[in-house]
Amino acid sequence: MAVNSFGVRSKAAAKAGGSGLRLWMFAACGVVVAVAAILAFDVFSGKIGIFTPRFEIIETGANRVIKVPPGGNVQAAIERAVSGDIIELQAGATYYGEIKLPNKPLTAFVTIQSSGVSDLPADKRVGPANAVSMAKIVTRDSSPAVSAANGANHYRFVGIEFAPSTATYVYNLLLLGNGETAANLPHDIEIDRSYLHPFKSGVTRRGIALNSAATTIKNSYIEGFGFAGEETQGICGWTGTRNAKIINNYIEGGAENIMFGGSDPASADLIPTDIEIRGNHLNKPESWSKNITVKTLFELKNSKKVQFIDNLLTNNYKGSAFRITVRNQDNGAPFSTVEDILIKDNVIKNAGEGINILGKDDTYPSQTLKRLTIENNLFLNLGEGGNLEGSGYFIQIADGEDITVANNTVFNTGNTVTFYGTDPRSFVMRNNIVGHGTYGVHGLDLKSPQARAMFAGNVVVNNKSIGDGDRSVPPNSIFISDYKEIGFANPSLNDFRLAPNSKFKGKGSTVFAKF
Repeated sequence: MAVNSFGVRSKAAAKAGGSGLRLWMFAACGVVVAVAAILAFDVFSGKIGIFTPRFEIIETGANRVIKVPPGGNVQAAIERAVSGDIIELQAGATYYGEIKLPNKPLTAFVTIQSSGVSDLPADKRVGPANAVSMAKIVTRDSSPAVSAANGANHYRFVGIEFAPSTATYVYNLLLLGNGETAANLPHDIEIDRSYLHPFKSGVTRRGIALNSAATTIKNSYIEGFGFAGEETQGICGWTGTRNAKIINNYIEGGAENIMFGGSDPASADLIPTDIEIRGNHLNKPESWSKNITVKTLFELKNSKKVQFIDNLLTNNYKGSAFRITVRNQDNGAPFSTVEDILIKDNVIKNAGEGINILGKDDTYPSQTLKRLTIENNLFLNLGEGGNLEGSGYFIQIADGEDITVANNTVFNTGNTVTFYGTDPRSFVMRNNIVGHGTYGVHGLDLKSPQARAMFAGNVVVNNKSIGDGDRSVPPNSIFISDYKEIGFANPSLNDFRLAPNSKFKGKGSTVFAKF
């Protein structure tokens, strides 16, 4: 069996490991020396001293396990790895980045995981309490803990805590792509059951820069990315994002928990595209309500084919929970657009406002928003509560085409819909339960043929006790005086399905599941 200076563990040594003996093998001038540590020149540090093995390779037959001891060189292990290898880091140990994922001819994942991964069940979201079972990868300066080279592919991290180790300003804790062409994007990357957070007294602007293709972020906990005077995000992608999945994570972000867009890509083929966001909890802690720069929970400025389904969104203290606003951010991307977006089956609780839709950039040239569907969502407490700032509207909209708002249940204190600027084309709002607020549908002539085509079958609640002469109710709507008339199954237990005896049962109004 060949040996090398990185420490290849022989099969005989592997067997001996059961008795507590661990042999590390090195080649020196053709002579094999088996020692735990030797006095040698360290090619990684350039110093003479006691050489700590950088890693050991265990041949298992089916695949290889590369064990990196505390203080070992993770980068060297990654450089040595081949398709299917598992790089095992010691739980509780700290390893230093910036680790740069290289572009190698891999066809199966190289997995970088904690030795405690068995304590982190598959498909179950982790939290800070699970950090004891994780290995820690940190950055010592402003560089990312992990970045990806052009074309880097087939890397998976499982059970890793990522963080800065100093208060130095960090732009991206994980930088997965950064302006590559469509032909050489990093791709096939996974972050699973991992924990990301800033240094306790430093500023990290972004948890994950998601500018890669075929990338999955799942079952992870991303917290603390919110600061005063900083446009921060838990996850953000702006160039080249392709076929991304964000599944079953807890995510905090100050300005935006998740955003796509916000900086101009070099060409239209780098617009973030084909994105699934499902089963996540997007939250802003109560401590952020006063001093942290807060904007929204989910924002799209430039993206196509996005599915935002079955998520829980809580505590957007200032402004709207959603911003769906086309932006040619720096006037370098007139091709910017938002198209083919589905927002469905989500629960939104505590926000200053609901959904802000801008169908065309009002500052720089852009394309027009097209095909947006907002369906079967539950909005609780828009614009009401001690820490919330906003007008409490359900929807504010200007411009756009082919927009459908259907089967939503909304507890809003502000307007049902506020139209401003250019009216949207092919806007349909049907079968929603929504509050009238002070001005109902505002900014649109409800007697026009256009308005009659827009609205159908909505239940509008007179939650502000507006008199007959001041009501602005969409055509073909049912107007009631109180949400209690709806007949929800059990609101006190957060069950907003329609009860069997509800007078609206089977008439097209929303039937939202218990949460």
